Amino acid sequence: MAKALSLKLDEPTYRNTEKIRRRLKLPRNTYIRKAISHYNALHERKLLEREYREASRRLGAAHLHYLKETELLDDLPDEA
Repeated sequence: MAKALSLKLDEPTYRNTEKIRRRLKLPRNTYIRKAISHYNALHERKLLEREYREASRRLGAAHLHYLKETELLDDLPDEA
């Protein structure tokens, strides 16, 4: 079910939105709905990337801790 939304835009943003949506021959609601969907998808990917980086950092730290505990770290070659 669609939800109603009231939206206020500053004048330059509104004029630019209207100019683009007219060129695309899209109704205002369709254009804004697609813009919000695109923006949401972009930020979902950014949030997922942040979560992956954090998980990778935690995993790397846990792995180094494991290597130190098992004394396997001394067996690794030095990085050049």
